[in-house]
Amino acid sequence: MNEIKIYDYLPEEAKNIRFKVFVDEQGFQNELDETDKTALHFVLYVDGTAAGTGRMFTENGGKSYHLGRIAVLPEYRGLHLGSDIVDAMCEKAKKLGAKRCELSAQCRAKEFYRKSGFCEQGDVYLDEHCPHIFMVKNI
Repeated sequence: MNEIKIYDYLPEEAKNIRFKVFVDEQGFQNELDETDKTALHFVLYVDGTAAGTGRMFTENGGKSYHLGRIAVLPEYRGLHLGSDIVDAMCEKAKKLGAKRCELSAQCRAKEFYRKSGFCEQGDVYLDEHCPHIFMVKNI
């Protein structure tokens, strides 16, 4: 059974998933930042085991929420858990009064976000060593 829990602090499970995916697997170095202190953190559990995570925060008083650090452990990929996390985040943002969700997508993942209703805006840019594109979804 899958369950998503929302935390107002960075739980150890989320931190572990992010380090395994973004640092160990993808080679990013600047994984933790000040935003972690104010973001809402989502952890998706499969039969009680943390399998995926994401965070969301607002910089404009709740008109929109920025989704990020969305990651699923390799052994849980292909089960649509990433989509479940994104959907839960957008649902929470809507309940908080937001009209839009936005994110900085790795270009290799933009099709995944398109399937969840996000559209690209602007030009490709680098975040550390990786090409990204800004994407938005009206909710």
